[in-house]
This record gives sequence, structure tokens and C-alpha cells, in this order.
Amino acid sequence: MKMIQITKTQFDGLEINSVNSREIYNYLEIKQQYADWIKLAIEKYDFIENEDFTVHKFVNGKATQKDYIVTLDMAKELCMVSSTAKGKETRKYFIQAEKQLNKPLTISEQIALIAQGHQAVETRIKKLEDTKRLENWQERALQDAKNRKVYEIAQDDKELASKLHRKVWSLFKKAFHLPRYNELPAIKYENGVRYIENLSLSDMVA
Repeated sequence: MKMIQITKTQFDGLEINSVNSREIYNYLEIKQQYADWIKLAIEKYDFIENEDFTVHKFVNGKATQKDYIVTLDMAKELCMVSSTAKGKETRKYFIQAEKQLNKPLTISEQIALIAQGHQAVETRIKKLEDTKRLENWQERALQDAKNRKVYEIAQDDKELASKLHRKVWSLFKKAFHLPRYNELPAIKYENGVRYIENLSLSDMVA
């Protein structure tokens, strides 16, 4: 049979195996309109919203369309009450799929799952490290490094010093591809300090 996608949906704060009832409707080739069919089933068999199903709304063209996402238990009942060969076939498919989904993991599968979890955590940590902003003391240290460099080159020339203050940050932002110098990732702080310390007069006037 054509595979009906089983996904996870939030029901009352819990992730439950579920399917889009529209897929069941299409596979069973129901002649009745989808909206009428699902509403009648909900009313007739006392299905409860947020316990047996949830409604997803989206815009299809100019109209707002509703899809009813149902738990596997409700999906099996919808197939059973259709009283067709396809209904029985689909219900068996859901039963088998549920068995596979609920089957305990083997040791190797558990190890693989744990490894995936560790990898995800490491990736998240690296991302945080790569994007962490400068701390206040690091920002001040960059400013101090800039001031030392400017006064080292300009000496007592106040007009030159004024120009160099702006030039250092201009070169700094260009070198590290930043809109503002204090958006330098903290992980690159030491590189930033070294860059400023290594600037020369020729860099400034180039």
C-alpha cells in the first residue's frame, strides 16, 4: 500500500504518533467531502479535540483549509468504521507500524542514539562558543589596545591621533567582517587584540 506518513504531534504537552486524516481519506477514496466526513466521524464516535485529534489550519490559495491530525488509535478506528477492504488493510498497517515504533531499542541502537545526542550537544556548544559576544572586560581590553596603538604611533600629534582612533576600528571591522567592532565573537578576542597590536603606520595610511 502507499505509505501514509506517521509523524509526532503535540497532544496536551506530549508528543504522540499521529497521521493526517486527509491522507487516510484520500487513500480510502471516500466519496463524501473531507470536512463532512471527518466532522461526522468526530461527532458520531465521540472523538475529543487535543486528546484524539488536533486541527491544523493553513491558507490554500485564497481559502483557509483545515487538516485534522489524529492519533494512531483514532486513525485505526477511522479505518475500521469505513468497512472496506482498504480500511482493513490500512488499519493493519497502522497496527504494524505502531509495533515497530514501540519496539524496544537494541543495545547498538541505544548506543547510536546516545552518540547522536552527544554530537548534537557538542554541535550546539560549538555554535554557542562561536557566536558568544565579548564580555565587558574584553571589550575594554580591545579599546585599551587601540588606545595604546594610536598613542604609540601618533605620539603628541592630537590631530593624527583623532584620525587613527577611527582608522583602527575601520580596519578592524573590515578584517573581521563586522558591522561594529564590539560584535567580534568572544572566541576571536585574542586574535582581535593581536591584530590591533600588529598594526603599523603604513597600515593606517594605506
